[in-house]
Amino acid sequence: MTKKFTRNSVDVKVEITEDIKKALNEDWPDKIPEENIAVSVNNVTKMYKIYKKAWHRIINAFSSKINYGEFYALKDINIKFPKGETIGILGVNGSGKSTLLKMITGVVKPTSGTIDVKGRISAMLELTSGFDKELTGYENILLKATTLGIPLDEMEQRVPAIIEFADIGDHLYQPVRTYSSGMKSRLGFAISANVNPDILIVDEVLAVGDDTFKLKCLSKMEEFRKEGKTILFVSHSLFTIKGFCTKAMWIKDGELIAKGETAMVTKLYEDYLKEIRTAKRIKAREEQGNQEEILEKKDILEFIKTRMLDININNRNRINFNYGSTVIIEIEYEVKKPIENDLICCFSIRDIEEREVFATNKQNKDNIVDSSIGRHIFRFILPNLRLLPGNYKIAGEFWNNEAGLHFKFASLRRLNIVSNEYKGGGVYAIPYKTMRDDYLIEEREQEGTLDSIKDMLV
Repeated sequence: MTKKFTRNSVDVKVEITEDIKKALNEDWPDKIPEENIAVSVNNVTKMYKIYKKAWHRIINAFSSKINYGEFYALKDINIKFPKGETIGILGVNGSGKSTLLKMITGVVKPTSGTIDVKGRISAMLELTSGFDKELTGYENILLKATTLGIPLDEMEQRVPAIIEFADIGDHLYQPVRTYSSGMKSRLGFAISANVNPDILIVDEVLAVGDDTFKLKCLSKMEEFRKEGKTILFVSHSLFTIKGFCTKAMWIKDGELIAKGETAMVTKLYEDYLKEIRTAKRIKAREEQGNQEEILEKKDILEFIKTRMLDININNRNRINFNYGSTVIIEIEYEVKKPIENDLICCFSIRDIEEREVFATNKQNKDNIVDSSIGRHIFRFILPNLRLLPGNYKIAGEFWNNEAGLHFKFASLRRLNIVSNEYKGGGVYAIPYKTMRDDYLIEEREQEGTLDSIKDMLV
């Protein structure tokens, strides 16, 4: 008897409308001319047998008396990767992304189905992938040549470019076991990017590098894209996926959920992550009796409700706002016992990747609220909010630093920006003005030029 293992304790159903399915299929059809296919994945399934004890696996190699569990890392995946595309692969941890890439590179064999690859693959699947930790970095460069089937004389010609790109100095001649994770990432990417691959696979390894090296890697990948090479790119940074990838695909629980135009797929994935977070929050409340989100010091202060009002629509409480709206965050609370010293209200805005977009200061005296006994309302007014379209959440809290009191809002509020008049990138539109200066360079240093700029800003 076998048991099927599941991935997540909390899940939500994914529903994609027929209109969206049609649009996605038009951008990335199931049928692609053979000459335009870089990688073909045909009915691929990967199942792992899960045993309670290690020795059960040995016994089952000779008999079938020991029960085992079945874990499906991938389930009947069918997809054709077009040549010349940069494809972002989305999915939560354990969804099957890395398993798919390992099978494409030949590191893992599918349980069923076939994979056809056209061209030389260079992959960065893990930091130590393909490295012998006892060999030096230089020796590992040559070792990589053998695993890729590259003649040694050809690899030696590429060594100077690899050394320059990795930029790890004399560490190149030290054993890899002495390297930091960042140094391994540098050397691994330098090798993968300089062996002239037709298909480059990068699996989240850039997460450990410094920002300068990340930009260097993305610049190199941009060169590949311009040369018409195929890139399969796994990243948990939706910001990077949106800005870099020409197409995207989403894997959930080992199944292909969506593939197509990057903006559409990432939007579906963002909505899913939002629902997952909500479901987890609800489950946590049920299991922990609201211990985390309901105020522990209710005998001192209790939150009644938090609203987000749109001043343009009769102060209606809502979560969807247009770009440039004036948003009012209204917090209603009740003080039940006297609170000495100042009580300061703070709030922050985070995006779907938990990056802090904005946060008030806990020391700001403008945010002092009424702490006398009774019910009160405190409002933050955000005029002309220039957040770009996306899903955000607002968190808040009250602080009384002198007394050591800390009160969290009873719940987080979603904030969705649904339309955009500003055509640009990022998360926030910074207002700016332009000025054309046709003076000669020498004349630009004169006071008149700077004065005209000051006048324009008034």
